[in-house]
Amino acid sequence: MSITISYCRRYWKQLSTGTKLIALCLICIWVLSKAFIVMCKWSEGPSYQPCVEYIDHMCAEFSRHRISGNLCTELCHNTSAERFHCEHNSPGEKKVIVYIKDEDTKLVLKSGAYTSWDSVAKNYTSIKTLRPLVLSKDSLVEKLYSKFRQYFLNNETFGRFVSHLDVNSHNVLSAAVSGELLLQQDEYITSMNYQSKEVVPGLRGVCGNFYVSDYTPTDGALLTNRPGAGWPWRSVGEWKNRRTVAIRLLELAERLDNNDLLLCDVKGDNFGVLEDGKIAVLDSDTLFTRTVLGDVLKEDTCSSDSDCSFWDCHGTCDQKSWKCSTSLANTNFQAN
Repeated sequence: MSITISYCRRYWKQLSTGTKLIALCLICIWVLSKAFIVMCKWSEGPSYQPCVEYIDHMCAEFSRHRISGNLCTELCHNTSAERFHCEHNSPGEKKVIVYIKDEDTKLVLKSGAYTSWDSVAKNYTSIKTLRPLVLSKDSLVEKLYSKFRQYFLNNETFGRFVSHLDVNSHNVLSAAVSGELLLQQDEYITSMNYQSKEVVPGLRGVCGNFYVSDYTPTDGALLTNRPGAGWPWRSVGEWKNRRTVAIRLLELAERLDNNDLLLCDVKGDNFGVLEDGKIAVLDSDTLFTRTVLGDVLKEDTCSSDSDCSFWDCHGTCDQKSWKCSTSLANTNFQAN
């Protein structure tokens, strides 16, 4: 190696100044081209292959009648890689986010940590009793009601959940399992319960443990041009455009407060823009009611108020019991 380096140095000294400049320019061009290729790969995001694996698995489960959902047929009619693009698919990643593009329509397919069909189905000690052909849809809904109603704010929301499962008398077990897989995911539950409150993106439906929501541009959309109704600004550099963003965020904070919700993870990429220009929360598993969050914090011991914080939601320390109080110290207008 040392002989080679010594030879190269002697050879370099023998070159004319012009030749050296040309060589340096070629080296720079080569380095820049490599950097450009790397940057392009980064901008493309993760490869399609992991998405295909997720989708293929979901559709295989559907074809075996192990899961159900109102969007299974639509999603599985075309599983080509070009249709799906994954954002989060690294090993150990709890949340899978798949972007779906069909002509002019963009949707988002999400799932939390996947629990296998078998691990859920085994909870039904008498699976055969779930398969009677004579079981009517009403009887099945009644069984689902007794098991799953507790997760929803009202009967109307539970009704939408049943419609998502595409419940009928021939998919009793798959509907029950799919329901459990979905209700293991706090983000799905929160999104279902607050669909009409304009604080989360719209939900289109489900397939097994996956649920489909409207595509809602994230952080960048708050700072750049957004075509569509209700989105008037053109340049982030203009003060009036910043003012509009601030007003929309304040309106979101007001809607959250009106529904007794606290957003505990305040950051740019946690906000997206709805079709009417309103701003919504994308990561809704960081949305909590004051009651729920207070119950979570009250179990913690503390020595100061800082010990009673949950991300951007701040509690108070009771200095008599040295436990976190159920009362919270801030609102959505004060979250930081």
